Amino acid sequence: MDRRKFTRLCSSLVAGASSLSLASRAAIAASENQSEAASDTAGVEVAGRKIRSTQLVFPNGAPVTADSLAEGTAYIFHFPFKSTPGFLIRLRSDARQTSDKSSPVTLTDKNGRSYQWAGGVGPGNAIVAFSAICTHKMSHPAKPVSHLNFRPEDKVYYDRQGQQQNGSQLIYCCSEHSVYDPFEGARVLSGPASQPLASIGLTIDKDDSLYADSLYGGDMLEQFVEKFGFRQAIEQNLTDPYETSGPTTSVVPADEFSAMQILC
Repeated sequence: MDRRKFTRLCSSLVAGASSLSLASRAAIAASENQSEAASDTAGVEVAGRKIRSTQLVFPNGAPVTADSLAEGTAYIFHFPFKSTPGFLIRLRSDARQTSDKSSPVTLTDKNGRSYQWAGGVGPGNAIVAFSAICTHKMSHPAKPVSHLNFRPEDKVYYDRQGQQQNGSQLIYCCSEHSVYDPFEGARVLSGPASQPLASIGLTIDKDDSLYADSLYGGDMLEQFVEKFGFRQAIEQNLTDPYETSGPTTSVVPADEFSAMQILC
């Protein structure tokens, strides 16, 4: 990035910070006045920006379909902003029974508000998506390194009561050792995380193409962009970290997205 482009980026980020912050607070205040349950954000404003359905595509432009995703594998995409990473995971249904959409999972955010995670989509409801921002200190997959990773293999962890547990296909934050269960809406199993990872709603059209169309639960978007937006803008070549994902967003295997994955 040349000096003039870098200067323009700095100016635009600084100039927009106050107005976006005000818009963010207004959006949060409006949502708090709606209901105690976390609401779907599809088609409404988040941090002052309109969120719309976004098609998931591979870097070559090919649409992501259920059959194109490898089982037991995590992918990275960005939604609802180009600076905010998410996990797209096709869980292995042979390892654990995937969630039944007829039996929603009830979760609670850090403010004590309840919401329901209705499960995944696709064959066996095994395709799920979550915000890839740890709810403790906002560790996330970045291009140089990731401390937040999906682990398909069987591993030992210690729950919040200090009891040893075994589990597979879990999301681990190796920064502060939080563990999330994607079979249960990214419920917190271990560590200091304050709430589940925010859920990203998925839909599949008649051509079997996948779309991200909502975000619900306790999201960390505003805090994340305030803390990491400048760095994310440089990494993702953005002039505005609050730029929405647009009509399409690229999906990349997690082990290819980050140059180094810190495993624990």
